[in-house]
Amino acid sequence: MKKTSYILPLILSSFMIISCDNFMDIHKEYIKDGEIIYAPKVDSLSLVAGRERILFNFWLYNSPNVRTVDIYWDGRKDSMIIPVSPSSERDSLSVILKNLVERSYTFDVRTTDNYGHKSLWTTDFGSVYGATYESTLSQRRVRDLVLTDKSGTINWFAGGSGLVRVETRYRNKAGTTVVVHTQANENTTVCLDAAPNSTFEYRSLFIPEEHSIDTFALAWTTAEEPFPNTYRFDRSDWVVLSVSDETASDGGGKNTLIDDDLGTFWHSQWEGGEAPLPHWAIINLNSPKKFIRIETYRRSGNTNSKTIQYFVGDDPDPESSGWVQIAEGAFTSGDKVTIDIPASVATDKGRYLKIYLPDSNRTSLTSIAEIYLYGN
Repeated sequence: MKKTSYILPLILSSFMIISCDNFMDIHKEYIKDGEIIYAPKVDSLSLVAGRERILFNFWLYNSPNVRTVDIYWDGRKDSMIIPVSPSSERDSLSVILKNLVERSYTFDVRTTDNYGHKSLWTTDFGSVYGATYESTLSQRRVRDLVLTDKSGTINWFAGGSGLVRVETRYRNKAGTTVVVHTQANENTTVCLDAAPNSTFEYRSLFIPEEHSIDTFALAWTTAEEPFPNTYRFDRSDWVVLSVSDETASDGGGKNTLIDDDLGTFWHSQWEGGEAPLPHWAIINLNSPKKFIRIETYRRSGNTNSKTIQYFVGDDPDPESSGWVQIAEGAFTSGDKVTIDIPASVATDKGRYLKIYLPDSNRTSLTSIAEIYLYGN
């Protein structure tokens, strides 16, 4: 029994020696010329597209001995060797490869250190853009134009893929050239102090990929239509001072006459009994206005309101003798009445506008949604 115990360890030891010899035989072929030393490889490589060029971003960690970053493409037939001087810390490096043909690329990147050692390869893919991509782009389209006495507004259709912004160039009333930038997620451009019947130019700017280092700007295009010859007066500083009566809970009250919302309206009093005719409202225009047209909307789908008269004056008292009538109109089948005012009518006799409703299509009830004034 003891004899068997001595023989077994001897057999196992011999087997281990033979196995180790076989293991070393496998590696001898690869270390016959000495141990292979690799330089540190680039880390977190990313490629950013551009116009006939591409940007390489990467990190090097603890690589003070690295002297070049070597970039290869086209099956490693073309290359660019970039001298670098990294530290023993973490270094962020960027390289731009220029004068490339527009297409997709496969790039192989490695480093070389001061002793000639090479790193392992890092492979990434990127695209370069140029005239072919640019030929697919088109200008953002204008939906419509609105002009007030203070500004012109351009309303845009949605932009195409890759749109960054639209630049609009116009001359204001003082003759100064102004450029306004409108981002892709914005649908309106406001051109302050734009003149009636004046034109403007615009161009659209695109990027082919997110974070692209180059922007593709289309040529300046003159708009097919100029700003309107007539403008709508801006109402932001107007105030509805008083009304004859109202039911504020129905429609929103007197201030809705100038809130730019056709869904709200000033309604005559009907709670607790109808207020008798006539009904009126006084609006402070902030200054006298020379206007050529009045546009008035009654409550949508409601035919109560009938005749409407317009007065201007310097005294907001509804009973003042200084009110001058400048126009009269009547609603028919629609919700809007438009009145053109002859140039001979002096609408600038005062800063206050009074609208006067002398009758109704239904007892004494009336309701008005919006009032707009136009000049030229």
